[in-house]
Amino acid sequence: MKLKDGLILREVAGQYVIVPTGKRVQEVLGINYITKPAAYLWDYMKDHEFEKEDLIRLTLERYTDATREQVSADLDQFLKGLAEQGILEIEGQMYGSFTMRVPRKTHE
Repeated sequence: MKLKDGLILREVAGQYVIVPTGKRVQEVLGINYITKPAAYLWDYMKDHEFEKEDLIRLTLERYTDATREQVSADLDQFLKGLAEQGILEIEGQMYGSFTMRVPRKTHE
């Protein structure tokens, strides 16, 4: 998977914000804030195709007191959030959710 192009990360008042540019302004939903550890991963993600395992390895190298299980669970939430916001390009993996509403058939 990889980050979509047209996205930049900015630090604003001590918070990290994902800012869409160009055509991504219409595609990315809402304002997206991420944590400092997530910003560390973003720096890697913006330049590489990656798998969740790559992000686990990087996180465990930087945060030596973290457990693999917690990092994995946190990354599931992080990647799901990015996917739901239209920030990730994913091939062959499912992150995020899909909802379809079907109108009830009415008898007239």
